Amino acid sequence: MIDTHCHILPGLDDGSKSMEESLEMLQIAYDEGIRTMIATPHNMPGKGRHSRERIEKRLEELKTAAKEKGIQMKLLLGTEYFYREEVIEYFEDEKIIPLADSRCVLVEFDPTVDRKYVKNAIREVLAQDYIPIIAHVERYMQLMEKKQEAVEELRTMGALIQVNCGSIMGSLGFWTKLHTRSLLKRQLVDLLGTDAHSSKRRAPRMAECAKYLKKTYDQAYVVRLLTAEALNENPME
Repeated sequence: MIDTHCHILPGLDDGSKSMEESLEMLQIAYDEGIRTMIATPHNMPGKGRHSRERIEKRLEELKTAAKEKGIQMKLLLGTEYFYREEVIEYFEDEKIIPLADSRCVLVEFDPTVDRKYVKNAIREVLAQDYIPIIAHVERYMQLMEKKQEAVEELRTMGALIQVNCGSIMGSLGFWTKLHTRSLLKRQLVDLLGTDAHSSKRRAPRMAECAKYLKKTYDQAYVVRLLTAEALNENPME
C-alpha cells in the first residue's frame, strides 16, 4: 500500500519530533502493510515553510536511518501546501514540490473555507500546469453540503481528491465517517493517506481501513486507491 500524505520527517512541522519517533512511525507503517510513504511536511505559516533542499536533506537522513534499522520502506518527496496567494509564487519561481515526481500538488484549506474560494484555488493551480490534490476533503464542511456536488464539480474541473484513512474508520466522528464513505461509494476519492503526525494517537495506520475497503467497494477501485494509481497517471515530464 502507498501512504500519500504523512508528516513523518522529523522536526519540520507539527508531525514527528525526532528521528526516533520517525523510525517508530516507519515500523508501524511497515507492520500495517504500507511499503511506500510520501513525506508531506506542511508549508503553512506557523507550521513550517521549508526549502526543497532542507526537506530533501531530512528525507535522505530518514532513508539512511531506516536502512540501518532494516526497515524496507520506500520514501518519496512531497509537501502539503496550505493554500494562499504565496503558493502561486512557488509555482512561478519553480520552487513547488509535487508528490513523488508527479505533476500532482497536495493542497489544504481552512476547514471553514468557502466552496468558491476552493474553486478559484483549483483554477489557479491548474493554470500552472499542475494537478491539485485536495487534502482530506472530508474536513471542509461546505464541500460536503448538497450531496457533495462541489466535490463532483472540482473533480470535473481536474482536481484529485484525497481522504484520510482515519476518517473512513470514524476517528473524526460519525458525520465525517458518513461523508467520507459516501464519497467512496460514489468513487469520488482518488487517493488515500494516513495524515500521520506521530507514533501514538495519529500513527500511520491503514490495515483496518484497507480491510474495510476490500470488503465493501469495487475491487478494481480499491486497488486503484491503495496503490495510488492517480499519481502514476500524471508523472513529471
